[in-house]
Amino acid sequence: MWAADQGVSPVAAPIQLILDYLLHLRAQGLVPSSVKVHLAAISAFHPPVQGHTVFFHAMTGQFLKGLDRLFPYSRPPVPQWELNLVLARLTGPLFEPLATCSWSHLSWKVAFLVAITSARQVSELRALTSESLYTVFHKDKVQLRPHPAFLPKVVSAYHMGQDIFLPVLCPKSHAPSEEHCLHTLDVWRALALYLERTRPFRRSSQLFVSSAQRARDQPISTQRLSSRITSCIGSCCELTGVPPPPIVRANSTWVQASSAAFMAHVPIQDICRAATWSSVHTLTSHYAIVPRTRDDAECGRAVLCPGNL
Repeated sequence: MWAADQGVSPVAAPIQLILDYLLHLRAQGLVPSSVKVHLAAISAFHPPVQGHTVFFHAMTGQFLKGLDRLFPYSRPPVPQWELNLVLARLTGPLFEPLATCSWSHLSWKVAFLVAITSARQVSELRALTSESLYTVFHKDKVQLRPHPAFLPKVVSAYHMGQDIFLPVLCPKSHAPSEEHCLHTLDVWRALALYLERTRPFRRSSQLFVSSAQRARDQPISTQRLSSRITSCIGSCCELTGVPPPPIVRANSTWVQASSAAFMAHVPIQDICRAATWSSVHTLTSHYAIVPRTRDDAECGRAVLCPGNL
């Protein structure tokens, strides 16, 4: 479309015009990695320029460096909500007793618990199905798998062949006790009750369904599922008296889950397998929220109060 507006063919465009297109993409807000994906696609069909592909042309390399200076990429801040705060609110009113809570709070809680215990993106959770072949309740876990037609962000045998396993927490408990609090966070229990309450009006095999009368036969959208997760986080913050973050993203559960597992000394290979990361560098570089310790401020503390150290 952009090449058509310029009146040129994409496979015959001069390299200067291709670089203008990359500048246009970056100015629209695409991150550097996404810009390079576009460049690689163009390079695959464009004839070589001066004996080099468009991707590896010297002018392209210099241009990409200039883009990095013109549009410096900053790492997004870590999620501004506390996982323990949300989990604590999910153990009491308005989310418990689960059998009698409102539909909204039930759907919010189930969506959040599945997201936080699976360490998967919302797009993958939307692809889950309630069919018995794809949702299996074992004694010690729930085994989920997306519909075979679903294509993940990275299409490979590794990323498409990973089942989701959700834990069981204290299946039998008596209130009040610590075990009872864990029982209220049992995703096995919450998901089973969710399926039971949606059975009378369920017309879609999708795991997460809408409760609206006019949309009960329609699958829930990724945006709607994201809204349930963020609504759960925001509601828990408000119930605790903590102002909710100005921006809450549903996929921040992905970051929180992997980081909590990392800090609990779960083997990094197990975390990567659960989150379908083929490399441990993905976790350590982008998703591990490591709490800052006293050593991070040691220099400044020594300057301000040297006699107390």
